Amino acid sequence: MIDDFLDAVGVAFANAGQIVPWPMHVAQIGPFFGDLEAADLMRRYTSARENGVCDGELAKLYPSTSSAKSLMLDLVPGMKVAGIPAAGRVTFVTGILSGLAEIETGDVFCRDGGHRLLGADEVQRLAGGPGWVTGSARAAFELSGAAQALVWSMHFYGWTDISFVIHGPYQAGDQVLIVRDFFDLRPGELWPQLPAPPCRELRVLSLHDTTDTFRIDIFNHLLHERPLRESTRAVRVIVDGHDVAGGERPLSLRKDLVGLVRRQKTAIDGLSEREVLTKFVESRYYALRGWRTRDGDAWRPPPEVYERIAQEPIPPAPADDNDEWPVLRDIFDPRAELPAN
Repeated sequence: MIDDFLDAVGVAFANAGQIVPWPMHVAQIGPFFGDLEAADLMRRYTSARENGVCDGELAKLYPSTSSAKSLMLDLVPGMKVAGIPAAGRVTFVTGILSGLAEIETGDVFCRDGGHRLLGADEVQRLAGGPGWVTGSARAAFELSGAAQALVWSMHFYGWTDISFVIHGPYQAGDQVLIVRDFFDLRPGELWPQLPAPPCRELRVLSLHDTTDTFRIDIFNHLLHERPLRESTRAVRVIVDGHDVAGGERPLSLRKDLVGLVRRQKTAIDGLSEREVLTKFVESRYYALRGWRTRDGDAWRPPPEVYERIAQEPIPPAPADDNDEWPVLRDIFDPRAELPAN
């Protein structure tokens, strides 16, 4: 199972290509919280399992199934730094992956090119329901792009699945369904100064003919061979439970979201490096808030994390040639120890 997970991460990294680590490189963030957060989650995981909580229920504590996999890349190195033995690390990773397999309806590692969360009945209900329109693909996809940019601006690069997940492809008769879900678009606790977005949840669905081939990896990368709109037969846009495709609502909503993205970038550009670091770390703790609120605890980082941020030097961003996949694979492998520096 662990090798399958690491193989899937390698595929997703290759699909991602060159990513600009905005606003800071994640390797600069880990030393300030990684070991403390990992040790805390390991303690909570162990306690929950001892009290009879199954892995499937624990996997539901993450914002999305995708986020459980991507956040593992924080947690495993943190566990190693915290001194958690390999056996404990393996138990945690395999337990969460097994729990995710109970939730997802497809292969948890997306080896067949699908990230599937819906059952066949739900797929048919969505594909056969009202709200589908033709001729509005551009507006729908541009709205999805604006929403992704907003999520990026709130949680930074690499972890957009804290508030966004793309899933499919689903076979719907002679068509292919792709679903883009945006949730928790108003994280006021994390960004209290940001005006509330005009919606809390957004779903952008598209039906395609079979002239293209679609693949989705474990980190939300949708791959296709042709321009997306060429194979699109119809789109559906659901905002806070209401169908709005075909009217002016998607256009006005996109405009509002783009305005929020610009405002958010201006705010972040005005922060000091340590203030950005603090937001980055808080975003990670916010993503794992379900683990803490389940036990009645606050989700924010403990005082020791804030003390580190205030006192410890910020390491330089690593050079690109330090990010070779064989090295990263060992870092993310719970069975292996961290390489000697």
